[in-house]
Amino acid sequence: MAGSWLTESVIANPMSIYPEYWERRSSWFGDMSAAAIEIVLEDGTRGFGFVGGGRGHSVGPLLDAQFRRLVTGSGIEDIERIHDQLYRASIFHGRGGLTQCVLSGIDIALHDALGKLRNVPALAPERQRLRVYYTGNDPHALETFGIRDMKIAVPYGPAHGEEGMAANEAVVAEARRTLGPDAFLALDIYMGWNVDYTLRMYERIERYKIAWLEEPVLPDDYAGYKEIRKRVGTKVTGGEHEYTHSGFERLINEGCVDIVQPDIYRAGGPTACGRIKTLAEKAGIQLVCHGIGTPTYHFLAGNSEALTPFAEYVDIYRGTTKDWILTDDPRPAGGFLTLSGKPGFGYELSGKSPVATIW
Repeated sequence: MAGSWLTESVIANPMSIYPEYWERRSSWFGDMSAAAIEIVLEDGTRGFGFVGGGRGHSVGPLLDAQFRRLVTGSGIEDIERIHDQLYRASIFHGRGGLTQCVLSGIDIALHDALGKLRNVPALAPERQRLRVYYTGNDPHALETFGIRDMKIAVPYGPAHGEEGMAANEAVVAEARRTLGPDAFLALDIYMGWNVDYTLRMYERIERYKIAWLEEPVLPDDYAGYKEIRKRVGTKVTGGEHEYTHSGFERLINEGCVDIVQPDIYRAGGPTACGRIKTLAEKAGIQLVCHGIGTPTYHFLAGNSEALTPFAEYVDIYRGTTKDWILTDDPRPAGGFLTLSGKPGFGYELSGKSPVATIW
């Protein structure tokens, strides 16, 4: 994402209450770096897992300090036990954030290696194709992928006052005109608003038939989520920045969201997402993972369309020349993503991605 519209354009975010940081996310996030965890089995089979969070250069020290010793020598089929041990042992380092991102990468790599060892897809799919919606700020880009469903990353928040609210409405109005009166149109707020601003903003945009409001407040503001959900006439979604099972229990069981959105690279990999799926099923709500990449699509495709109706496609390449760190990075065609059916997650390390350090 480094250098793309996501980091270099005006998008509402938790720091945009401060004028010195509202122009672009990179002003406070700094340089982004990617990392992949590699698991090597005794027979030479290799599994890979992407690490979320954009802090790839910090992964090696954490692996060496805590995680490596708990994985090396373990049985590849004992992924549930490995996952539990990694979580329990890393509580001291942080119950979330970078720690959980590294744990997620390990879990994904284990599933990839096991699938390759068995010569089957890492997560057994119920379907080979996934309908997708597009996340981006250019509604005209949808033609490239044959998509008619769109989620806008809203540009402004409370610090921009009435002028910002008017600009937000203009963006929504333009998207609705481009998409047509009945197309799916959602808003990604990325923790950039508060309860009062969300309610005032919704009054202005309700007539544009918004499908959902995503992450309107900070992830720990469960009361704010509930208040917004109670007072708007559309769905409220979130979960991208939840990291622990207990956090997802609160988000789901306390009625904060209509759709839960774990990120497989942050929430603990496929093992944790399977547990979150169980919570969603019991609560009778849908699950739509945040983010892109083959593990995300495999997880969604392994569930019924009623539970996981579609996948997100974030246009991370618009405005940048960088490539994904792993191969087999499917992109939509005709409004759908198609899985390859290859063993594991079907990818290897990308030769286009320079490896700065090997730990």
